[in-house]
Amino acid sequence: MGCPNHRGFLRMDTAALLADLLTDGPYERSDAPFRLLEAKGPDAGEFLHRLCTQDVLGLGDGALRPAAFLDAKGKLVATCLVARLGDAFWLEVASEQADRLAALLERYHFTEKLSMRLLPVAACHERVQAAVGEAAGAALQAAGALVVRVVRCGVQFERRHGGAVATVARALTADRAECLRMLAGFVRVGVDTEPTTLALEADLDDHISTTKGCYTGQEIVARIHTYGHTNRKLCRLWLAAGEAITAPQPLHELEDQLAVGRVMHAVPVPGHSGRLGLGFLPKDFHAVGSKLALADGSACEVLG
Repeated sequence: MGCPNHRGFLRMDTAALLADLLTDGPYERSDAPFRLLEAKGPDAGEFLHRLCTQDVLGLGDGALRPAAFLDAKGKLVATCLVARLGDAFWLEVASEQADRLAALLERYHFTEKLSMRLLPVAACHERVQAAVGEAAGAALQAAGALVVRVVRCGVQFERRHGGAVATVARALTADRAECLRMLAGFVRVGVDTEPTTLALEADLDDHISTTKGCYTGQEIVARIHTYGHTNRKLCRLWLAAGEAITAPQPLHELEDQLAVGRVMHAVPVPGHSGRLGLGFLPKDFHAVGSKLALADGSACEVLG
């Protein structure tokens, strides 16, 4: 079914939006939705290295990198931050992905000498602010807590798992946190993605090592890197004001009103009369400023 004439709105600039959302920061919250999984033992590094996309064995003590876990067909199963501290490896994962990732690791754990545990739900204090440069990720243990720090796309995230922390900065609301996550390019598997989503469709190149050996799904990733490109990509979208989008909705091109993609998730942006979202689009619509519309005629532009 075609869509009615779209309702226009002013174009939004990604850099300006990010700067606006980080103005008056840093921002903090004491209930960030993240959990920790620990893998420890003589075989822990090798075990994680052969399962995930990142070069786990190449991590130095205190180093941290983003990583992904794929199925045998290269489809995205989970994402995390992986860190090495002494003889243990820590995976920080979104709470909604934690049980899925723990189950995946247990499924592939046979005779390896290691122990794994998903830590109980605990307080996770998060501090978000503008980043200076693209600093390497880091992890440390201090005063009985584990602290992780990562920078992506101009945003610095620092999260402290455990221990009491006094919140002194401005409150980080759920909508602002979601917007900053999307602008930083971190993906919520199962919310921003589909069961068929490939890691490279979700702009996760920095989650993937191109120099390590085999891992689950590596053949598909290598084939795309070597011989071609993905047919679609997860793009940041600016949508006209409205309610949050929590289930996929089709996106129509304007000339023939044909559905060419879909927005997966969108939230109202604090201080703006618009919504920020993520959606899948074919190559012809990846250009910044490409104009589309939802089925109800609400305007949508690609932010990149």
